[in-house]
Amino acid sequence: MFIGWLKFSDVSNLVRIAEDLGALVDGFHIKLMMMHSPHLCYGAYADGELIGAALAIEFEFSAMIKYFMVKKEYQNQGIGKRVLETLLGSLESKYQHIYIHTNKDLVLFFERYGFESKMEVGRFVNVGKVPPFNFTNANAKELDGENFESVIAKIDKETFDENRMDFLLDEMQRNSSLKFALSNGFQHSSVVNSRNVYLGPWQVRVGHEEEAQKMMRGVLYFRGLKKVVADVPLGIAHVVDLYKKYNFEEKQRFVHMARGNKKEIKFENIYAFSL
Repeated sequence: MFIGWLKFSDVSNLVRIAEDLGALVDGFHIKLMMMHSPHLCYGAYADGELIGAALAIEFEFSAMIKYFMVKKEYQNQGIGKRVLETLLGSLESKYQHIYIHTNKDLVLFFERYGFESKMEVGRFVNVGKVPPFNFTNANAKELDGENFESVIAKIDKETFDENRMDFLLDEMQRNSSLKFALSNGFQHSSVVNSRNVYLGPWQVRVGHEEEAQKMMRGVLYFRGLKKVVADVPLGIAHVVDLYKKYNFEEKQRFVHMARGNKKEIKFENIYAFSL
């Protein structure tokens, strides 16, 4: 087995592996990660075939492992261990804080590498069972993302205590991107495949739940014909309650894990994580 940097020609195979494992993936997102942080995107190869991968994206002080997978027939052979250790070797000397959203059955595995569980994350899905609500042209105009970049720059830094703009802004420049901004919050959604709209990132300052509700109505109004998917911090009651109010159902559960120096993320501002 050989571990090396991923190539753009690997993207379609990586998407197939992820889909076989039941993961929600987006080829655009993977390519963007490889453009921003090619040195943090590793693949495991057997006889020239891609059989696993670990990818991370870097921010000002931290890095997030966004994809970690091994093809089904190659699992339990130490491949995940080797590719993760290769990635961590590139991260440890430079980044003060490393985090990941992982399946619950991998929590013990990541604990061996010093990760600690911080928050459960639920994947909420709305499949068209939207309660009736009013939404007018005036509401749509109010959500206009004209000042989107200035709002996200302030609020995302308040939430994560670092500058993450280089990657986030590129992530939200898809043809399918829908962006809302109000004084105390922003929301992004995009089409990730023929079936799903991914809602995120979405942040609203705590205490401004009325703005969050306006954005929820906006995304359901404009995206309601597709399945809307969001990864939601489960420990934040006002956020979970909003999804339940609009008939979202929790379908999967992950764990936000972190290692390194203590970094306080304002989970109470997060209505949906980025993909």
